[in-house]
Amino acid sequence: MRDIPIVQVMTPDPATIGPQSSAAEARRLLNSNVINHLPVVENGRLVGIVSSSDFLKLHLLDGKLPIVSDATVNQIMETKVVVVNKKATLRDAVEKLSVGGFHALPVIDRKRHLVGMVTSSDLIGMLDSKLDD
Repeated sequence: MRDIPIVQVMTPDPATIGPQSSAAEARRLLNSNVINHLPVVENGRLVGIVSSSDFLKLHLLDGKLPIVSDATVNQIMETKVVVVNKKATLRDAVEKLSVGGFHALPVIDRKRHLVGMVTSSDLIGMLDSKLDD
């Protein structure tokens, strides 16, 4: 099971947003797609990630969220994104997710083009399906 290619587990072609988009649009996309992580892509390449927890942090700082109404994605996104290559295995993803304080890994090609997303929920789903075997 550990050598299963990550492309068999990931969500291909996930929703994305550009860095100059509004933070409000990012929040709308997270809510409308029922996701917690939104890759930020510029010219086809991954440049960051915005998560629902980023908005929670903003909310804790200021309950009225005036920052969100004026902010752009590049002002709130995380730029030091841990990624996994599309040739990686399930084991590679598990190792990265188990040591980080995050729950999603963008899957990229060698040119840093986004090809998918794998989350801790995806891995739990895969484990659950294998437990039934």
